[in-house]
Formats: sequence, C-alpha cells, structure tokens
Amino acid sequence: MENIEQKKQKIKKWLKDPYHLALVGILLFSFILLIYYFNLTKTQTLWWDEAEYMSTAKHWAFDVDYNINPQRPPLFSFLIFILYSVGFGELAIKFLLELVPMLLSVFFTYLLILEMYENKKLALLTAFITSVSWIHIFYSMRFMTDTLSFLFGILAFFCFWKGYINKKGKTYIWLIGFFVALSFLTKLTGILYGLAILLFLFVTLQFDFLKDKDMWISFFISLLTIAPYLIWSYFYYGNALAFRSGYGEVSGKLGWHIIKLVYDYPELIFFVLFLVGLTTLIPMFLSLDRTILKKDKKYYNDFFITLTVIFALAFFIYFLRDVENRWLILMSTGIFTISAKGILLVYNAIKRNFSKNISIILLVILLFAGAYVQLKHTDNITRLKVNTYVPVKEAALWIKENSNPSDIIITSSITQNTYYAERKSVTFFNDKTQKYYTPEEYDQVILDLKPKYLIISVFEPAVPQWTYSYPQRNISMYQPVKAWFSDPQQTQPILIIYEVNYEGNPGLNNSQSV
Repeated sequence: MENIEQKKQKIKKWLKDPYHLALVGILLFSFILLIYYFNLTKTQTLWWDEAEYMSTAKHWAFDVDYNINPQRPPLFSFLIFILYSVGFGELAIKFLLELVPMLLSVFFTYLLILEMYENKKLALLTAFITSVSWIHIFYSMRFMTDTLSFLFGILAFFCFWKGYINKKGKTYIWLIGFFVALSFLTKLTGILYGLAILLFLFVTLQFDFLKDKDMWISFFISLLTIAPYLIWSYFYYGNALAFRSGYGEVSGKLGWHIIKLVYDYPELIFFVLFLVGLTTLIPMFLSLDRTILKKDKKYYNDFFITLTVIFALAFFIYFLRDVENRWLILMSTGIFTISAKGILLVYNAIKRNFSKNISIILLVILLFAGAYVQLKHTDNITRLKVNTYVPVKEAALWIKENSNPSDIIITSSITQNTYYAERKSVTFFNDKTQKYYTPEEYDQVILDLKPKYLIISVFEPAVPQWTYSYPQRNISMYQPVKAWFSDPQQTQPILIIYEVNYEGNPGLNNSQSV
C-alpha cells in the first residue's frame, strides 16, 4: 500500500507543475482530435498503398493469393498480420498502428525537444504544432507507414540526444540503431533518420565518434535488427536487396520545386512564425566555425534541427526528385521547432513591452490561429478524400459474394480487390517485359487464366486506354453484370463488372476489333 500511495503522491507532485499539466492538456487535445477523425474515416475505402500493406498481411494470415511487392519493407504488414492472427479487425488495427503511434509521436516530440533545449515552453509548443499538423493527422487516419516510421525516427533522435550528446546512459546509445532499423523496416526512407545522425556526427566530430564502442554496438544492433528481413528477402525474392527494385538511376533536372514543400508543413500562420524563428538561428550560423572546428556544443541543438531540414530537402532534391510531401516528414520536427522558436521570440518581445497577461493572450491567439489553419486543412482534405474509391470497395465486396475463392479477377485495382474480395487479382501489366499488354496479347491472357470477372474502371488512370473498350472485342463473351455511375441518371459509368462467358467462345480469333 505504501508503494501505491507513494506513486499517487509522485503523480500529484508531477501534476502540480503547470508545464506538465499543459503537456497532459496537449496530449488529451491530440487524442480527442484523433478520435474525431478516426470516427469520421472508419468506413473509408483503402487506397492502393494501404491495400498493398493490408493484402500482404492477409496473404500471411489467411493465405489470400497475393504477390508481395519487394519495394515494401515488411514490418508494418507483419504487425498487421500479428494483429489479424489474434483476432483484431480493421478498426482495431488502425487504432493500434496509426492513432496510438501518432499520439506517442506528440509525446516523444516533447521529450526530444526538452532533452535538446532544456526548455519546457519550446518543447510544449513544438509538441502542440505536431499535434495539429494536418499532414500528421491526415496520414495517421490511413493504413500508411509514415506515422509509425516517424515515431521510430523520433525515438532514434531522442535516444541519440539523451544517450550520446547528453551522456545519460549507454543503453540509449544502443537503442539508436534499433529504432533507426525499425523506421527503415517500416518505410525505406526511415534510414534517413540514421543518415541524418551520421551526417551530424561527421560534421561536428569528424571521425572521433568512431572511437566510441557504444556507437559500434548501436550499429551492430541495427544490422541484427534488419538481418532477418534481408535473409527472408534473399530466400523469397532471390535477392537480399530486392527492395531496391523500382528505384532507378538518378535522372532529369534537380528537384528544386521540393523546397516549396517546406510551406506544406507549417502553413500560413506557423510558416510566418517559422520565418521569424529563423532569425534565432543567426548566432548558430555565426558560430559554425566553433561548432565544427572546435567542437563547441553550445549550438548543437540548433545545428541539428537545421541539418535535419536541409538534409531531407537535399536528399529528395537530388535523388528522388518527384515526391509527395509526406515523404519529407523527417523535416517536420525541425520546421515545427523553428516555428515554436518564432512564437517564443514574439511572446518575449511582447512581454518586455506589455503586461504578462497581454503577452499570454496574444500567445493563445497565435496558437489558435495557427491551429485553425492546420485543422481547417485537415478537415477539408479528410472529408474530400473519405469517400474516394468507394465503387472499388463495393465492387470487390460484390465479387466476394458472387464468386468462389479460387476464381481469378482482372482489375487495375489489384491491391484493393485482393484486400476486399480476397480473390486472386491480375492487372494489365506484364511483369516479365515490364510493359502493359496490347489488346491482342491480352486475348491470350484471358484464355490462359480463365478469369471469372473483368473489372473496367476509371480509378486507376495509369492503365492503358485500350482497356476501356476491351470488352467490345467480343461482346458475347463479356457480359456486364454490375455497374457504378458518376451521375444520378446513370449515363456515365465509372466502374463496370463484366462476367466472362466462355460458352460458345472457344477462342478470340473472331473477336471484333476495338
């Protein structure tokens, strides 16, 4: 009983600190936001990428026929597989693998910035901006790897700062490599968290950090964590580095347009404060010689957050060049921290010239305005996208009810159809030649595979145009059985299911031309 009472007293004492109360408030606010959007999106149809992770998990858990994409690291799907295996459904999985990691990301963002700056106000402000970030909230409402990979990346940064920079325990140093590996196993770009740390060490310490045995232990822990994946990949694909497939050589112009994505994260109000916050980095830039040449740690914190932003931009500008804003989620913490520094700069300036109450009121107004812009964007894009791909889901569920498990389905939405219909799904792409089939070639594919249904839809516009008129090659063979339309008058079909009738059609040699 004494232990329980002592714990109660510690909690009460901890909550007496107004900054701790503010942290609890931010986490509670974040949880309410996430629950609201979780409820709003609970029936939304999975996108291609989402269905790819989920179909992989169903392949492992329920033996659903699906070819696993080597470009997708396995951890996210493996965690889904485990949850499937113990009886969890789609909503519970999303709650555990998206909502919970997002909430933890807010918490560990606070701990990271507190560890780096020893400034509770700055840590709270950065955590708050993270909690209302439209990019973070929106993608945490889908079965995407960004949120979980980000959490592991933040944990790697936290362990690096607490263990290596602040010397608070070698266990934290060992965990750096572990969390970087988990981030990579969740999303390939998770390796960038480790590369950012290495770049920081090379710039500030040159090769001195290589003398630290704990860093070597951390490195080997990362290898041991990744090793099972590489071994599995070797035996499954015949190549331990199969994940590199699809990532070709660097070509084309440098992606300077990516710089504009910096605005996507803070948006209007917080972006203005980000620009204000940049002025707080001037002393760091003026002291770069001491930071780099004399290993002066005074501005290590500012240098690190700046480096993460610049490194993320530089990597994608040079290498991938054509990206989505979520791919640069690594730089969000640096951007939000600089925005928070801008808020504090404005707050302190007002406080020096006006009363404390006025400065607090203006601080609240700034936070409210910034949060309003973020949450308005969150709400608009979530509601806009929540009903996308509904016909794809409904068609797949109809097929599941009107087919046998052994039936084959032709569709351009192979990942979604596999997930919802749980049937072998084949597209119009020839994996051997890495090109789309021609209509004539596909005639033979139909004869070889003997599919039950052919789905033609507008939901995957990358497919060749000939597919839309393909059923007219033999109208007696392809019989429409179900259709979805974009207009109430049902004059504009957007998805049609054709049943393939093989009776009286021994071949397609007499088929009509397109």
